[in-house]
Amino acid sequence: MALQRKNSIVISEEEYEVLCFIKEGIFGFFTKLMNQKERDEVLATGMIHNQKIPYTLTFAPASTKENNTILESAKVGDKIDFICNDKTIGHIILESKFENDKNSNDIFRPNACLIQDFGETCISGEFEIYHNHIKAIKEDFEKIKKRLNPSNITAIVSSFDPFHRAHERILRWAIEQSDLVIIFLIESYENNGLSLKLKKRCFDIFAQNYLPSSRVLLIPLHNIKIFASHLNPVLECALAKSFDCNKLFVGQNHAGLGMFFNQNRAFTVLDDFAKDYNIEVTILPEFVFCDKCKMIVSTKSCPHGAHHHMKYHGDSLKNLLRLGIIPPAVFIRREISALILSELFPNRFHNKQNIYSNLFPTHGILEYRSDKEFYEQLIKLHQMSYMV
Repeated sequence: MALQRKNSIVISEEEYEVLCFIKEGIFGFFTKLMNQKERDEVLATGMIHNQKIPYTLTFAPASTKENNTILESAKVGDKIDFICNDKTIGHIILESKFENDKNSNDIFRPNACLIQDFGETCISGEFEIYHNHIKAIKEDFEKIKKRLNPSNITAIVSSFDPFHRAHERILRWAIEQSDLVIIFLIESYENNGLSLKLKKRCFDIFAQNYLPSSRVLLIPLHNIKIFASHLNPVLECALAKSFDCNKLFVGQNHAGLGMFFNQNRAFTVLDDFAKDYNIEVTILPEFVFCDKCKMIVSTKSCPHGAHHHMKYHGDSLKNLLRLGIIPPAVFIRREISALILSELFPNRFHNKQNIYSNLFPTHGILEYRSDKEFYEQLIKLHQMSYMV
């Protein structure tokens, strides 16, 4: 339980992250918490000051006894501190407070369904965040942009859970068309999801060894659920635009894409947003490995039927890894599988050193071998197709 301080409200880590995003203009030029009039304008038109916006930027702090007491006594012009994990992380100068409209979702709870997920009172006004890591990320991005002077920047928003060969194909495709590719790595909130830290390490292994790393920027998004499940691709469009991207790659199986066809032409919910914000949205086809073509292909370009296609189904690959089974290298590179398995099953082998020296080539000296090295050697043997 976070410590409540005088004239302060307690917020969650996720609310802290959303405040950072708003302050840095991730969702448009609007960088304060909306008042009732502004909220109603967005609900009625989907726009604020003639700019499209995916959700209302209204904030109703959690309805706790302590928060409610502070909000009831707060007056216009008061400075109210934000407390997260017992630390003062920012403040707001109260412009107004008004009743929360629980029939509409805001940017803090875009996917909320239960009535108890909403606070009772919204607060509006200019606010400050004292240690905004999104600001630091944007400053680093500006340095990279100044160095590369890119004319084409492509954004990809993905969980990479797990990072597989189809992701590699998409990244190479993006790099071929761009001067800089920004990957926004989102957290996995499913019970069997891999940690953000592990997913970043997997990507780093691939990028450092197989990509022109100077043209790829990975931005991990911590403690923020608004991009989870890809329920609203307009959020991803806004995120890409805030980093000056002029292209966005979106998978055709995106949960919130809403693709439809008219006169043999594909349309999505992103079309209007892309037009208004001058960003090109590429709808990616499904990538598979065809055992006839002997390579990764899209289902649109391959003439062979589905019975020749091996699919890159993330949940199934993750289930194999969770069971301790090494996926074939055609699905996931052996370095990445080895890293994931060594993290999921630490100290799995009590006599690993003996097994290693008894099975694999050595220099005649007993050396310490990590779990990752052990898995890599094992996977290498799985790939051999000859018999002596």
